[in-house]
Amino acid sequence: MKKRMFLMITLISVAASLLACILTSFVYYGFYSEDAKNQIKTITELSREPEKWGDEESVKSSVNNILKSVDYTMRFTIVDKSGVVVYDNWASGETLDNHGNRPEIKNAFAYGYGDDTRYSNTISSDMYYFAVKLNDNRVLRISREIKSINSVFAGVIPLLAVLFVMLFAVVYACANEFTKKILKPVNEMTSALDDMLEGNNVQEIKIYDEFRPLSHKIKDQKIKISEYVDELRHERDTIGIITENMKEGFILINRHKNILSINQSGKNMMRNYNFNLQGSRNILELTRNAEIIENIDTAIRENTHLTFDMDTGKNFYRYYFSPVKEQSESMVTGLLILIEDVTFQKKAEIMRSEFSANVSHELKTPLTTMIGFAEMIKEGLITDSDSIKKYCGMIHKEGLRLISLIEDIIRLSKIEEGIDGYEYNEVNLKETAEEVVNLLRHKAEDNNVTLTLKSEKVIMEANKNYISELLYNLVDNGIKYNKKGGKVDVEIFKRGVFINIVVKDTGTGIPEEHQLRVFERFYRVDKSRSKETGGTGLGLSIVKHIAELYDGAIDLKSWENVGTQITVQFPSKEV
Repeated sequence: MKKRMFLMITLISVAASLLACILTSFVYYGFYSEDAKNQIKTITELSREPEKWGDEESVKSSVNNILKSVDYTMRFTIVDKSGVVVYDNWASGETLDNHGNRPEIKNAFAYGYGDDTRYSNTISSDMYYFAVKLNDNRVLRISREIKSINSVFAGVIPLLAVLFVMLFAVVYACANEFTKKILKPVNEMTSALDDMLEGNNVQEIKIYDEFRPLSHKIKDQKIKISEYVDELRHERDTIGIITENMKEGFILINRHKNILSINQSGKNMMRNYNFNLQGSRNILELTRNAEIIENIDTAIRENTHLTFDMDTGKNFYRYYFSPVKEQSESMVTGLLILIEDVTFQKKAEIMRSEFSANVSHELKTPLTTMIGFAEMIKEGLITDSDSIKKYCGMIHKEGLRLISLIEDIIRLSKIEEGIDGYEYNEVNLKETAEEVVNLLRHKAEDNNVTLTLKSEKVIMEANKNYISELLYNLVDNGIKYNKKGGKVDVEIFKRGVFINIVVKDTGTGIPEEHQLRVFERFYRVDKSRSKETGGTGLGLSIVKHIAELYDGAIDLKSWENVGTQITVQFPSKEV
């Protein structure tokens, strides 16, 4: 603005100066020509006595006298009534044309005087002619060369050039100073507005009265814009914090499938962990999964909400595709993609399905046996007392097995739901282990298995019944799946910040292909032997859930026909 104002003031000043010079030249020329004409008229009027122009001698005398009194040359011409030049001090009369048709001559014979300004071919210059009538037969004409306006300009150009340079220097300095003075209040007002909006103290400034409404308006608008920008920035930051802390993947694309926003969870779930959203990047640069791209195209094209699940091998992801439209438009302007990790739900569904099938099978087997034997007795197929006693014993055994299965299912359900699990008490692991060993010692002797306990005095915070259940299942499995003359060693100790429970047996061992699944519900390595030993297939599953309840970890080491060692490690919560 300062440069434009300075340039405008300079140009206007220079243009005005040039125009003033031109007008001055014209005025000067007017005064100059008018003065020249008046001098000629005065001289002619003072010298018009006929006796001064009678003969050749008097004419020459009059001419010489007049020329001596002035500092410029003049032309004197006497013309008779026929237009013949009788006398001319610049040329011979015989060489001159007839002057009867010259305007000043004609007017002088008609009215007593006449004048005219025209270009003279004789001297090749502008001339002013003034003629007076001497008598009825003669006219005296006196003329003087008058410079043309071009000649006047040519004469004053050097002076004008000097004046113009001086004037330009003055105008330049004045325009620069004048511009600073004009803009000073504006600049002060701008600085004051910035300071005011930033909360700084502002001293009183002088501004033009015409600028006061503008300054107030600018201030109000700037305050509103700042508030609006702060609000948008806050909303952007809030949305950014929300999306970045979402466990769900969040991706926003436009109708051309260019990515507008994506959070870290979205990158992780798309397995493009280092994806950098800079500039315009298409969804194909994030993923080339044909199923995802097809669903994106369908959702945008058909303006419909879509959902589909994807199994990546390790996780299950559920994709939600939601078209985005502006209120004033019917066309889809973008697409919101929300990705949810439903691995837990999917696995839970699978587990529930397997659990239902397993429970149905496990409950059906003893019930079928019991009903079959009962029908045989009912129909009289078994009549002797020994057989009846035998089959009733089998029904009783299957009933006990059914009760045990139901109790294990209820117990496992309670552990999974955390019922009573968070009722912490001081549990003396050595005493609890001794109680379990004493309960199972008779069973170990019946199976010809040696049961030993080696325990430090370790106290931890837990539910005693759950810890007892964990130890019972581990030791019971070690006895049931052992060899005649085998051993089960139980050891409890604390190392660092961890409490260790180790149960080691010399049993049949677990084949390597089954080791990862033995903690699943109802999973049995040898189904025939499990039926013989009365196992429900839930013992190790209960152990696993109790360990997880107290942030424990289980380590299984097993070798076929050598034995199995199970170590349960808890973080220390000793009182």
